[in-house]
Amino acid sequence: MEELHAILAELEQSRERASGLIRAKLAAIAEQLREAAARAESDLDLVLPPDPEAFFSLGQVSALLEASQPPPAPPAVDRELVAALDRGRAQSEVLQEMLRRLAPWCGRRAVLVFREGKANGWAGAGFEGDDPTRTWQGQVGASPALSRAAAGVPVVGAVATDAVLAGWLGDGATRVAVVPMALRGNVVGALLAAAEDDRLDVEPIQVVVYLTGLLLETLTVRGTVPTPALRAPEVLEVEREAAEAPATAFAAAAEPEAAIAVPEPAPEPRVEVAPAPVVTPKPAEEPSRVAAVDDASATMQLAVPITPEPRLRTAEQERKHEEARRFARLLVSEIRLYNEQAVGEGKANRDIYLRLKEDIDRSREMYEQRVAPEIRAESNYFFDELVRILAEGDPDALGL
Repeated sequence: MEELHAILAELEQSRERASGLIRAKLAAIAEQLREAAARAESDLDLVLPPDPEAFFSLGQVSALLEASQPPPAPPAVDRELVAALDRGRAQSEVLQEMLRRLAPWCGRRAVLVFREGKANGWAGAGFEGDDPTRTWQGQVGASPALSRAAAGVPVVGAVATDAVLAGWLGDGATRVAVVPMALRGNVVGALLAAAEDDRLDVEPIQVVVYLTGLLLETLTVRGTVPTPALRAPEVLEVEREAAEAPATAFAAAAEPEAAIAVPEPAPEPRVEVAPAPVVTPKPAEEPSRVAAVDDASATMQLAVPITPEPRLRTAEQERKHEEARRFARLLVSEIRLYNEQAVGEGKANRDIYLRLKEDIDRSREMYEQRVAPEIRAESNYFFDELVRILAEGDPDALGL
């Protein structure tokens, strides 16, 4: 038995030695193959240079193709852009959307408000980091571009020739366009657009500014969003029979009117209607305002007041209320637009009305002249908008 085990152990050792010899031989062959592949790759590098342009140059062909292709045309002012402006329900929303939509035609851009000979920055877009527009202020008379815009003339020029704009925009801007912005026939500010990489397309900028002015002036009369003319059109499916009507139908329709015999309408039969008896309605009994106590031992009765039903408005009344709300929102938005800094300081010191008394009283007078007394008797939309827009929901910040 022991001899059999010894023979098995010797056979296992022989197997292991044979396997080791085979693995060593295969490893040697694999190494020879790797060395041969490396030599072949080196030989290929000698034949084919690493840069394909040195082997077969296409640089001149690419240059010819680029020179023959015209530069891409800037986007046009389309319905989607106008509809986006139309969706704004307040002045600030429309102006912010205008700044966003001007990106394809210029670089940095800002809305400036003219007030007492000064140009105050309202908001901007395209600036790196925080928007510096809100803290900028410049003298209109010291800037040739702003002076012409305040007179109602759009201008385009080099930034370097205007010290006021050059001090604000810096050396990064080469050309600038200043487009007047008018409300109710008066120039109240301007849109400033600076070129970026020679990208300054003035005409679409002027069109967008013009459309923005129209939309601001019609905020109170545009009740639906979007305006019906700007909605996406519906495609009506026409039946094949109607679409493929024979030409004879059109020929018959084109015949002279005299050739068509029109039958006279038959006289309507006369119907005698007996008068209905008059019934005098009984006066409705007034509901009892006293709730009787069921308990016979009670010594008193409790008067239960009847809660009046809420008054329902007609469609015409609801329309007038909505117009009053929009008009109040427009008036208060204008106050904030032209007095952004004063509104912020007044909110911090809780004396907004004291700082803006003249503007608020004038706008309230316009509201009362425009809105019917019966609407004002049921609401206080002007005060509500003062709290919402100027005081940001805090009535005490008004200081009234």
